[in-house]
Amino acid sequence: MMGSLLKWESKQTLSSLSFWIIGATMVILPALFLILTLKGSDVTGYEAYLEGLSNFNGFMIFMVGIFAGIHVSGAFESRKIQAAVMAGNSRIKILLAKFFTYLASIGLFTFIGIAVSTAIAFIMRGTGGIDGTFVRMIVARALLFVLVETAFSSICFLISMYMRHQGSSIGFNLMMMVILSTAVQMLIANPTAEKIFRFIPAGQSLFVIGDMSNKNILMALASVAIFFVAIPALSFIRFSKEELK
Repeated sequence: MMGSLLKWESKQTLSSLSFWIIGATMVILPALFLILTLKGSDVTGYEAYLEGLSNFNGFMIFMVGIFAGIHVSGAFESRKIQAAVMAGNSRIKILLAKFFTYLASIGLFTFIGIAVSTAIAFIMRGTGGIDGTFVRMIVARALLFVLVETAFSSICFLISMYMRHQGSSIGFNLMMMVILSTAVQMLIANPTAEKIFRFIPAGQSLFVIGDMSNKNILMALASVAIFFVAIPALSFIRFSKEELK
């Protein structure tokens, strides 16, 4: 039954115009911004690579809130989730299918976006300036960044599970992503706040760009694991008790 729900959710997601528009935007805009930035600077390929990660994070903050609102709240408004419940599917399986397809979508957007930006950085500036092995500093950092950004975006999934109106969900998602990102940037220099932010994907979305120490890698992975468990659990608290109309 879970396999059938995942197939159904995947088909619904891939057939959605918003999936392709938002995905393309998350790939194209950071890449274009990086090209414009590199034309007016004289940085190494490695520095350009890091700039590409930073650019993607900036655009991601605005795009995932829109996608979550459409993917989750939009499904309630169109009564697709209610129909799945009426068909006899358990709520936990419906939620997990929705959550997995959301994570897979964001993960795919992020992976492709980073791959494109990385290619642009090295094509335009070469591979010079790497302060470590290519596998660790480039490949491992990119994969860890994908996980962290995907976990960060799961906050919007939670918000959208608690808000049934698509427009309100999108607006609140955008506000929360901006607030969290701004708070991290403002407080990251504070020693106490830094310790907390290292276990939160919002903080690791910045830390991973500059810190690939073994300690921070473990902290980043811990933050991802915490959110991948906590978000669906908190979402189910709402979904399991709500009377669907």
